[in-house]
Amino acid sequence: MLIVNDKLLKLKKEKINSIKKDEITIFSENKKENLTLNIDKLIYITIDGNYASFFIKKTKGIKELILRNTLSNILKQIENYPFIFRCHKSYIINSLFFDEITGNARGYFLKSKNIENKIPVSRSLNKTELEKLLKI
Repeated sequence: MLIVNDKLLKLKKEKINSIKKDEITIFSENKKENLTLNIDKLIYITIDGNYASFFIKKTKGIKELILRNTLSNILKQIENYPFIFRCHKSYIINSLFFDEITGNARGYFLKSKNIENKIPVSRSLNKTELEKLLKI
């Protein structure tokens, strides 16, 4: 298990604070629906069937917003943010919110102090790659 040290956490917080308070609009595949959010508040996105759930940090907890879309389409729309990446076939994460890697070569998970559940990681990503991605 790797736990990111306090110095790295401080750097991440500074990075989060330095990000422009970019407000982005994510459009559904058919362009009939959209979702507007601040990129610095996005913790992760998960997909279930045809619906993507966006988990956004609010002052009092986490808010879930839902949009009919695919993760591939969402990634195309947020490609200008290298700290946001797909870590699993069903998950996109904002690496600035994640601070711990657990598990082993059979399966890694990412943890954040902002959420209770663990985010699974594709077995195609090894631990060294994960560490690099989390340090962006």
